[in-house]
Amino acid sequence: MDHMQLLAVIFQGIPESLVVFAFGVAVVGEYLNWKRILICAIIVPFLMMVVRAIVPIFGPHIVISLIVTFIFFWKIIKLDLKKAIFSSLLSMCILLLLEIFILPIFYNIWNTTLFETYNNTFQRILFPYPVLIIYAIFTFIIYKFKFALFKGDRVNTDE
Repeated sequence: MDHMQLLAVIFQGIPESLVVFAFGVAVVGEYLNWKRILICAIIVPFLMMVVRAIVPIFGPHIVISLIVTFIFFWKIIKLDLKKAIFSSLLSMCILLLLEIFILPIFYNIWNTTLFETYNNTFQRILFPYPVLIIYAIFTFIIYKFKFALFKGDRVNTDE
């Protein structure tokens, strides 16, 4: 069971969700509706805090997070079904890949492990920020230069 501290939910979970939802919308060629993205970015981390507290083993929360993210892309952000599925899968995979490659660097620098970090609120909040900064820059580039894997309202067929 992973008990997420409230500070970690606020200072790590919300920014992470903000970047995940912004990337998911940008990559499918839609406009960033910051009001809807912010609503999702605030609600989802608190939902996941509850899920992590309830699920007794580590791991299933990732599948639940993917399902929750898909539902929020579809119902709150209002992407069509195909884009919601694609956005949730790709945005979560990119986050996971970035974490796999970048977080071990911080574990080595601080001479700590993943499980020790989960028990240290400061490290749990601080360590993901380089991942989020890289992810945010990547999202900005995709959005600014209108790179998209689908034609959406922001990236239409006329361009």
